[in-house]
Amino acid sequence: MATIKEIARKAGVSATTVSNVLHGRMARVSQDTKEKVEAILDADKYAPNMGAMILASNNSRIIGVIMFMKPRRNETVLEDPFSSTILGAIEAEIRRYGYFLMLHTTSDENEVIRLSKTWKLDGLVLMWVPGSIGCVIRKSMETPLVFVDSYFEGASYPCFNVGLDDFSGGYAIATYVLSMGHRRVVFLANDKVYPGSDRTRFEGCRRAFEERGLSFNEEQYIILSKDAKERHKLYRRFIGSPPEFTALMFSADYYAVEAVSFLAAHGTRVPEDVSVTGFDDNIFSRLIRPQLTTVHQDVYQKGKKAVEMLMLLINGESVVDADVRLPVRLVVRDSVQAIAGADLG
Repeated sequence: MATIKEIARKAGVSATTVSNVLHGRMARVSQDTKEKVEAILDADKYAPNMGAMILASNNSRIIGVIMFMKPRRNETVLEDPFSSTILGAIEAEIRRYGYFLMLHTTSDENEVIRLSKTWKLDGLVLMWVPGSIGCVIRKSMETPLVFVDSYFEGASYPCFNVGLDDFSGGYAIATYVLSMGHRRVVFLANDKVYPGSDRTRFEGCRRAFEERGLSFNEEQYIILSKDAKERHKLYRRFIGSPPEFTALMFSADYYAVEAVSFLAAHGTRVPEDVSVTGFDDNIFSRLIRPQLTTVHQDVYQKGKKAVEMLMLLINGESVVDADVRLPVRLVVRDSVQAIAGADLG
């Protein structure tokens, strides 16, 4: 197997430069040099000695990823395409920087703090943490830390986060539903935590209603159970003629697709009897029939941005924007039907 010195000779660079590429220390390495070295490493099938790398750099080369959520009953967190997609993006980006990923799922803030102190981590990505808990965790840790899809208000120290423009997404989907003549609408989500992604999407929906002189109140905000049987009981509420609501706006495609399937199995047609929308634009939204009208987010880009931010922190470099909110866009498909006789002008 080729050595670092042999790789350096082939690339026409120093052994230090090759070591910097292997360790992800890119501050003094140009993009062209990085690509040239990586091409030779790939061609020679170079496999670094991780023990030697850890000893030489005095770090673990391990990035922890903690998914902070309670899984749906009888399911794992990774069964949701959103979770598996963002984890895949994070792992690929971490590997590109020469690090390894350690994964854990929990909904216990004390466990997060304990693990972060007992694991020998170079950095940590913490996903879906409520802002109040995130501030406690951030204050208790010295390990470089980046949050994903978190909200912080009034923190006296920077909490680095990569999330979405959730408000605009909620506003866009509600504006479209209203434009199709729907007024009896309900919003269905995981929780009402404020500040948080679901709540912010609801507030975006509410703004769209208010701009048209319509109310969209708390009674129209329904929390979805972690238990599928309980959700199915809820979905039965939307079966019947005339329907209680003409449109169901879900905060995630997972639940929207589940509802579409349940309603179809019980003789309620989407969108002929009731319209349904989602949020995320995951693979389920494109496989279900009818295909789901939803809000698109680039999940892979979110994971990539989180790792890029974390690497800046690990290398002691400045982060220009501590709270990145990635754009979203409306995707119109087949799951919303205009209300007959409605003024769509």
